[in-house]
Amino acid sequence: MHHQMMLAVCLVCAALAPARAELTRSDVAGVEASPRPGAVLPLSVRLRDENGVTRPIRQWLTGGPSVWVLADFTCDTLCGSVVSTVSDALRRSGLRPGQDFDLNVVSFDPQDTAENAKEMKQAQVGLQAWGDATHVLRGDASDVAGLTKAFGFEAVYDRDQLRYAHPAAAFVVTADGRIARALPGLGLDPANLRLALVEAGQGRIGGWTDHVRLMCYGFDPASGLYTLAVGRLLKATGLATLVLLGLLIVALLRHEREAARS
Repeated sequence: MHHQMMLAVCLVCAALAPARAELTRSDVAGVEASPRPGAVLPLSVRLRDENGVTRPIRQWLTGGPSVWVLADFTCDTLCGSVVSTVSDALRRSGLRPGQDFDLNVVSFDPQDTAENAKEMKQAQVGLQAWGDATHVLRGDASDVAGLTKAFGFEAVYDRDQLRYAHPAAAFVVTADGRIARALPGLGLDPANLRLALVEAGQGRIGGWTDHVRLMCYGFDPASGLYTLAVGRLLKATGLATLVLLGLLIVALLRHEREAARS
C-alpha cells in the first residue's frame, strides 16, 4: 500500500515539473527585429505565393505602402496570432486594401510548403478577405536570408523543440522598398498602424531605429518564466492535481484500515 502511495506522489511530481526550455539566455540574446532606418529590401529577390506565382520583390510592391510580416507557417505559438492581429488592425484602420496598403506574409522557414501557405492565409486572413492585396510568400533559403537581414530580423532554431525563437513583429515598407517602421506584432494599435502607413505612403520613414524584442517561442528562456497566462494555467492545474492526490491518499488510507480490521 505504501508503494502505491509513493507511486502516486511520484506521478504527481512528474506532472507538476515545469517544461525545460532547450535554448538559453545567451542563445536568444540577439533575437530581435532592429532594422536600420531607411534600409532597402533586396528588390531583385524572387518570392513565390501560395499559388506558385513567382516575382521579384519589386513587383510585390504594388505602388503603395505595404505591411510585411515574417512568420513560420507551421508555428504553433504566436505566428498565427501575429498575422491575425495585423490583419485585424488593418481592417480597423479604415484604410482600403489594394489601394492604401498591401499585406505580405513571408516564411523564413525553408521547410514551409505551398499548402502551409494556403492554410496560413485561410486561417489567419481569409482567402476571400482582401483578394489580391494579401500575399503569402516563400523563397529559397539564401534569398529569404537577404530579406531577413534587411529587416534586422534575427531568429534562432531550436533543434530539440523543432521550432524557432524569433521576433513577433510587423514592418511598414514604402512603395520603393524602404523600411519605414518596425512595430510589435501583438497589441498593435490600428491608429498607429494607419499613421505609419500614411507616412510611408508619403515616403516618410522613422527617424530612429525601432527595436522589437517581443519573442515568439512559447516558453521564455531568457527569463526562465512562463508567460502570465501559462503560469496561471499551471497553477490552476497544479492545485487541482494536489487536491486529487489528497483524495487518493485518503482513499488508500481508508482502504488500508478496512483491510486491517478484516
